[in-house]
Amino acid sequence: MIRLNAMPMDFAPRRKILSHLPAYPSEPEMSEFESAFLCGALKTFRPQKILEIGVASGGTTAIILQTLEDIGAPYEMHSIDVAPNFWRNPKYPTGFLATLAKEKFFGNLRGTHKFHLGTILPQVIDEIGGVDFVILDTTHMLPGELLDFIAVLPYMPEGALVVLHDVSLHQFTNCEKADATGILFGAVTAEKFLNFQPDECVFRYPNIAALRVNKQTAANIENVFLSLILRWDYFPDEQIKIYRQLYRRFYSDALCEIFQEAVDMNGLHIWAAQQNRG
Repeated sequence: MIRLNAMPMDFAPRRKILSHLPAYPSEPEMSEFESAFLCGALKTFRPQKILEIGVASGGTTAIILQTLEDIGAPYEMHSIDVAPNFWRNPKYPTGFLATLAKEKFFGNLRGTHKFHLGTILPQVIDEIGGVDFVILDTTHMLPGELLDFIAVLPYMPEGALVVLHDVSLHQFTNCEKADATGILFGAVTAEKFLNFQPDECVFRYPNIAALRVNKQTAANIENVFLSLILRWDYFPDEQIKIYRQLYRRFYSDALCEIFQEAVDMNGLHIWAAQQNRG
């Protein structure tokens, strides 16, 4: 089910926290509209345990924390990023803007927040445990977000929300390969939230959306596994083994076989491409 323009928008948290942080070019990576959708989702669903996958500078992390502080209820938040240092400028640690906000502005948080840097989701998800709100914002290229959604789904109860950033990024110049999030949004069976952008934007179709997990999400997860048969844009090498181990714990032999076939096919394609370049 698609719920069009049904998510309340909240612009206040972003404006509030960013006024206390130093400006950094292109950060946060979410637009004001996208942040308002995310903040509105947080205030509407009032999660207790939040998982952010993909951190970058931590600008969005700070906005999320501001929203949770505004809600005024206890919470637990975890932020994961494979890169220990900010991908745009490695002299800064990943999440530096959020760290600055915590040190200089928030003081004593109503809840808790922990960074998990230099790691991938399957390596820490058992430590984190079940979550009821996920922000998924990683590579945007296949297999990217599909791998992490499959990994986190067993840890989400019915009614949990997943906010996906960059669902239409592939429509923009030089971003044609950034289609993993859009593919995931289309493949998952769930209650789906889309708020169209104002008419003055390039596209009314947004670059952010949300999925609310229901009983059919796990029942139809084969559609996400089958989407992995599409041609990948990168091969995550040793990480594949870690994802495979997690999948074997929660998914059928048939789905794990499909995953292995996707790995084998794409590994061969990428090896051949590397040989041709060489």
